Amino acid sequence: MGDEFNEKEIKELMEKLSKKRPVFDSEDDFKFSLAWEIKEKYRDHVEIRLEKKMNNNKNASSLEEEDQNNKNERIDIFIIVKNENYMEKIGIELKYFTAKLVWPYEKNDEKIILKNQAAENLRRYDAWHDVERLENFIRNRNINKGFAIWLTNIESVTNCDKIEKKIKKDINKKPNYYNFRICDERQVGPNEILDWKEDTSDGMKKGREDSINISGYYKVHWEEYNKSNYKKEIPNSLFKYSILEIKNIQNNGYFVKNK
Repeated sequence: MGDEFNEKEIKELMEKLSKKRPVFDSEDDFKFSLAWEIKEKYRDHVEIRLEKKMNNNKNASSLEEEDQNNKNERIDIFIIVKNENYMEKIGIELKYFTAKLVWPYEKNDEKIILKNQAAENLRRYDAWHDVERLENFIRNRNINKGFAIWLTNIESVTNCDKIEKKIKKDINKKPNYYNFRICDERQVGPNEILDWKEDTSDGMKKGREDSINISGYYKVHWEEYNKSNYKKEIPNSLFKYSILEIKNIQNNGYFVKNK
Protein backbone atom coordinates (compact mmCIF):
# COMPACT_ATOMS: atom_id res chain seq x y z
CA MET A 1 0.00 0.00 0.00
CA GLY A 2 1.17 3.54 -0.71
CA ASP A 3 1.69 6.23 1.84
CA GLU A 4 -1.94 7.32 1.76
CA PHE A 5 -5.36 5.78 1.23
CA ASN A 6 -6.78 8.35 -1.17
CA GLU A 7 -9.43 9.12 -3.79
CA LYS A 8 -7.29 7.67 -6.57
CA GLU A 9 -7.17 4.30 -4.79
CA ILE A 10 -10.94 4.36 -4.21
CA LYS A 11 -11.48 5.05 -7.91
CA GLU A 12 -9.26 2.12 -8.87
CA LEU A 13 -11.23 -0.12 -6.53
CA MET A 14 -14.53 1.00 -8.07
CA GLU A 15 -13.24 0.36 -11.59
CA LYS A 16 -12.06 -3.11 -10.63
CA LEU A 17 -15.32 -3.86 -8.83
CA SER A 18 -17.40 -2.77 -11.84
CA LYS A 19 -15.95 -5.59 -13.92
CA LYS A 20 -17.06 -8.15 -11.34
CA ARG A 21 -20.31 -6.54 -10.20
CA PRO A 22 -21.83 -4.14 -12.75
CA VAL A 23 -25.08 -4.01 -10.74
CA PHE A 24 -25.91 -4.56 -7.05
CA ASP A 25 -29.05 -5.94 -5.46
CA SER A 26 -29.10 -3.27 -2.76
CA GLU A 27 -27.06 -0.70 -0.90
CA ASP A 28 -26.01 -3.39 1.57
CA ASP A 29 -24.84 -5.55 -1.33
CA PHE A 30 -22.80 -2.61 -2.65
CA LYS A 31 -21.35 -1.97 0.81
CA PHE A 32 -20.31 -5.58 1.40
CA SER A 33 -18.86 -5.95 -2.11
CA LEU A 34 -16.72 -2.81 -1.84
CA ALA A 35 -15.48 -3.80 1.62
CA TRP A 36 -14.56 -7.24 0.29
CA GLU A 37 -12.68 -5.65 -2.63
CA ILE A 38 -10.72 -3.43 -0.23
CA LYS A 39 -9.79 -6.37 1.98
CA GLU A 40 -8.79 -8.53 -1.01
CA LYS A 41 -6.49 -5.83 -2.36
CA TYR A 42 -4.81 -4.71 0.84
CA ARG A 43 -5.14 -7.88 2.98
CA ASP A 44 -3.13 -7.57 6.20
CA HIS A 45 -2.54 -3.84 5.68
CA VAL A 46 -6.16 -3.08 6.61
CA GLU A 47 -8.87 -4.11 9.02
CA ILE A 48 -12.50 -3.61 7.97
CA ARG A 49 -15.63 -2.97 10.03
CA LEU A 50 -19.16 -2.66 8.63
CA GLU A 51 -21.66 -0.36 10.39
CA LYS A 52 -19.04 0.71 12.91
CA LYS A 53 -20.41 2.48 15.99
CA MET A 54 -18.61 5.71 16.69
CA ASN A 55 -17.49 6.94 20.12
CA ASN A 56 -20.49 9.20 20.61
CA ASN A 57 -22.66 6.13 20.13
CA LYS A 58 -21.24 3.96 22.91
CA ASN A 59 -24.49 3.97 24.90
CA ALA A 60 -26.81 3.31 21.97
CA SER A 61 -28.48 0.41 23.78
CA SER A 62 -29.61 2.59 26.70
CA LEU A 63 -33.06 4.13 27.01
CA GLU A 64 -31.82 7.66 27.70
CA GLU A 65 -33.20 10.12 25.14
CA GLU A 66 -29.79 11.52 24.20
CA ASP A 67 -28.37 8.05 23.64
CA GLN A 68 -31.41 7.02 21.62
CA ASN A 69 -30.99 10.06 19.37
CA ASN A 70 -27.41 8.97 18.67
CA LYS A 71 -28.09 5.28 18.21
CA ASN A 72 -27.72 5.41 14.44
CA GLU A 73 -24.39 7.24 14.43
CA ARG A 74 -22.45 4.63 12.48
CA ILE A 75 -20.13 4.53 9.49
CA ASP A 76 -20.95 2.19 6.59
CA ILE A 77 -17.36 1.02 6.08
CA PHE A 78 -14.68 1.71 8.70
CA ILE A 79 -11.09 0.99 7.66
CA ILE A 80 -8.01 0.83 9.83
CA VAL A 81 -4.96 1.27 7.59
CA LYS A 82 -1.78 -0.14 9.13
CA ASN A 83 1.44 1.06 7.51
CA GLU A 84 4.94 0.81 8.90
CA ASN A 85 5.10 4.24 10.50
CA TYR A 86 1.48 5.15 11.16
CA MET A 87 -2.12 4.00 11.54
CA GLU A 88 -4.94 5.76 9.70
CA LYS A 89 -8.69 5.49 10.26
CA ILE A 90 -10.95 5.93 7.24
CA GLY A 91 -14.73 6.24 7.09
CA ILE A 92 -16.76 5.53 3.94
CA GLU A 93 -20.44 6.39 3.51
CA LEU A 94 -22.35 4.96 0.54
CA LYS A 95 -25.55 5.86 -1.26
CA TYR A 96 -27.18 3.68 -3.94
CA PHE A 97 -29.96 5.46 -5.87
CA THR A 98 -31.88 3.20 -8.26
CA ALA A 99 -34.42 3.40 -11.06
CA LYS A 100 -36.40 0.38 -12.24
CA LEU A 101 -34.14 -2.23 -13.78
CA VAL A 102 -34.15 -5.96 -14.55
CA TRP A 103 -30.56 -7.05 -15.07
CA PRO A 104 -29.88 -10.55 -16.46
CA TYR A 105 -26.72 -11.65 -14.69
CA GLU A 106 -25.69 -14.52 -16.96
CA LYS A 107 -22.54 -15.29 -15.02
CA ASN A 108 -24.53 -16.65 -12.07
CA ASP A 109 -27.74 -17.49 -13.93
CA GLU A 110 -29.72 -14.92 -11.94
CA LYS A 111 -31.65 -11.70 -12.36
CA ILE A 112 -31.13 -8.57 -10.34
CA ILE A 113 -34.40 -6.66 -10.02
CA LEU A 114 -34.34 -3.05 -8.88
CA LYS A 115 -37.33 -0.84 -8.16
CA ASN A 116 -37.83 2.86 -8.61
CA GLN A 117 -36.84 4.43 -5.32
CA ALA A 118 -39.37 6.92 -4.08
CA ALA A 119 -38.50 10.33 -2.61
CA GLU A 120 -35.35 11.14 -4.56
CA ASN A 121 -35.37 14.53 -2.83
CA LEU A 122 -34.84 12.83 0.53
CA ARG A 123 -32.02 10.71 -0.86
CA ARG A 124 -30.25 13.85 -2.05
CA TYR A 125 -30.58 15.29 1.45
CA ASP A 126 -29.14 12.07 2.89
CA ALA A 127 -26.18 12.21 0.50
CA TRP A 128 -25.08 15.63 1.78
CA HIS A 129 -25.92 14.64 5.35
CA ASP A 130 -23.33 11.86 4.99
CA VAL A 131 -20.74 14.49 4.05
CA GLU A 132 -21.67 16.55 7.10
CA ARG A 133 -21.42 13.49 9.34
CA LEU A 134 -18.00 12.54 7.97
CA GLU A 135 -16.76 16.07 8.60
CA ASN A 136 -18.05 15.82 12.17
CA PHE A 137 -16.37 12.43 12.67
CA ILE A 138 -13.08 13.98 11.53
CA ARG A 139 -13.60 17.00 13.76
CA ASN A 140 -14.22 14.68 16.72
CA ARG A 141 -11.12 12.64 15.80
CA ASN A 142 -13.09 9.45 15.22
CA ILE A 143 -11.51 9.18 11.76
CA ASN A 144 -8.62 10.82 9.91
CA LYS A 145 -10.46 11.22 6.61
CA GLY A 146 -13.63 10.09 4.87
CA PHE A 147 -15.17 9.29 1.51
CA ALA A 148 -18.76 9.74 0.34
CA ILE A 149 -19.48 7.43 -2.61
CA TRP A 150 -22.70 7.76 -4.59
CA LEU A 151 -23.81 5.22 -7.22
CA THR A 152 -26.92 5.56 -9.38
CA ASN A 153 -28.66 4.71 -12.64
CA ILE A 154 -31.05 7.71 -12.37
CA GLU A 155 -30.21 10.28 -15.04
CA SER A 156 -32.06 13.12 -13.27
CA VAL A 157 -29.84 12.67 -10.20
CA THR A 158 -26.60 13.16 -12.12
CA ASN A 159 -27.81 15.72 -14.68
CA CYS A 160 -29.69 18.90 -13.71
CA ASP A 161 -30.07 20.37 -17.21
CA LYS A 162 -33.85 19.86 -17.31
CA ILE A 163 -34.29 21.41 -13.87
CA GLU A 164 -32.16 24.43 -14.76
CA LYS A 165 -34.07 25.00 -18.01
CA LYS A 166 -37.39 24.98 -16.13
CA ILE A 167 -36.08 27.42 -13.53
CA LYS A 168 -34.71 29.72 -16.22
CA LYS A 169 -38.21 29.99 -17.69
CA ASP A 170 -39.98 30.21 -14.33
CA ILE A 171 -38.19 30.68 -11.01
CA ASN A 172 -41.23 29.22 -9.24
CA LYS A 173 -40.39 25.85 -10.80
CA LYS A 174 -37.41 25.47 -8.47
CA PRO A 175 -37.91 22.11 -6.66
CA ASN A 176 -37.94 21.92 -2.88
CA TYR A 177 -34.71 19.87 -2.88
CA TYR A 178 -32.82 22.35 -5.09
CA ASN A 179 -30.12 23.15 -2.52
CA PHE A 180 -29.46 19.42 -2.05
CA ARG A 181 -28.97 18.57 -5.71
CA ILE A 182 -25.94 16.36 -6.46
CA CYS A 183 -25.73 16.72 -10.24
CA ASP A 184 -22.50 16.82 -12.20
CA GLU A 185 -20.24 19.85 -11.60
CA ARG A 186 -22.24 20.95 -8.53
CA GLN A 187 -20.02 22.91 -6.13
CA VAL A 188 -20.73 23.26 -2.42
CA GLY A 189 -18.90 25.16 0.30
CA PRO A 190 -16.87 26.17 2.05
CA ASN A 191 -19.03 27.07 5.05
CA GLU A 192 -22.31 26.58 3.18
CA ILE A 193 -25.68 25.84 4.73
CA LEU A 194 -28.01 23.62 2.71
CA ASP A 195 -31.72 23.85 3.44
CA TRP A 196 -35.13 23.08 1.99
CA LYS A 197 -37.04 25.57 -0.10
CA GLU A 198 -39.04 27.82 2.22
CA ASP A 199 -42.47 26.48 1.24
CA THR A 200 -41.54 22.80 1.70
CA SER A 201 -44.22 21.07 3.77
CA ASP A 202 -43.46 19.58 7.17
CA GLY A 203 -44.64 16.22 5.92
CA MET A 204 -42.21 16.28 3.01
CA LYS A 205 -39.15 16.90 5.21
CA LYS A 206 -40.25 14.88 8.24
CA GLY A 207 -37.21 13.43 9.95
CA ARG A 208 -34.94 15.65 7.86
CA GLU A 209 -35.95 19.10 9.08
CA ASP A 210 -32.46 20.24 10.08
CA SER A 211 -30.34 22.23 7.69
CA ILE A 212 -27.01 20.71 6.65
CA ASN A 213 -23.78 22.56 7.41
CA ILE A 214 -20.95 21.83 5.00
CA SER A 215 -17.56 23.06 6.22
CA GLY A 216 -15.35 22.06 3.30
CA TYR A 217 -15.34 22.68 -0.42
CA TYR A 218 -16.59 19.94 -2.76
CA LYS A 219 -17.18 19.61 -6.48
CA VAL A 220 -19.33 16.73 -7.65
CA HIS A 221 -18.06 14.79 -10.64
CA TRP A 222 -19.90 11.75 -12.02
CA GLU A 223 -18.14 8.99 -13.96
CA GLU A 224 -19.57 5.99 -15.76
CA TYR A 225 -19.36 2.94 -13.53
CA ASN A 226 -20.25 -0.04 -15.72
CA LYS A 227 -19.53 1.51 -19.13
CA SER A 228 -17.64 -1.58 -20.34
CA ASN A 229 -20.46 -4.05 -19.73
CA TYR A 230 -23.80 -2.26 -19.49
CA LYS A 231 -26.57 -3.32 -21.88
CA LYS A 232 -27.67 -0.49 -24.17
CA GLU A 233 -30.90 -2.26 -25.03
CA ILE A 234 -32.01 -2.30 -21.37
CA PRO A 235 -33.35 1.01 -19.97
CA ASN A 236 -31.55 2.39 -16.92
CA SER A 237 -28.72 -0.11 -17.20
CA LEU A 238 -25.91 2.48 -17.14
CA PHE A 239 -24.67 3.38 -13.65
CA LYS A 240 -22.56 6.37 -12.69
CA TYR A 241 -20.59 7.03 -9.52
CA SER A 242 -19.18 10.03 -7.70
CA ILE A 243 -16.54 10.19 -4.96
CA LEU A 244 -16.09 13.06 -2.51
CA GLU A 245 -13.00 12.95 -0.33
CA ILE A 246 -13.26 14.63 3.07
CA LYS A 247 -9.93 15.63 4.58
CA ASN A 248 -8.90 17.12 7.90
CA ILE A 249 -7.20 20.27 6.61
CA GLN A 250 -7.64 23.47 8.59
CA ASN A 251 -7.79 26.73 6.66
CA ASN A 252 -9.18 29.83 8.33
CA GLY A 253 -11.40 27.75 10.55
CA TYR A 254 -12.99 25.42 8.04
CA PHE A 255 -12.20 22.13 6.38
CA VAL A 256 -11.28 22.25 2.72
CA LYS A 257 -10.81 19.61 0.06
CA ASN A 258 -7.55 19.63 -1.86
CA LYS A 259 -8.05 19.98 -5.62
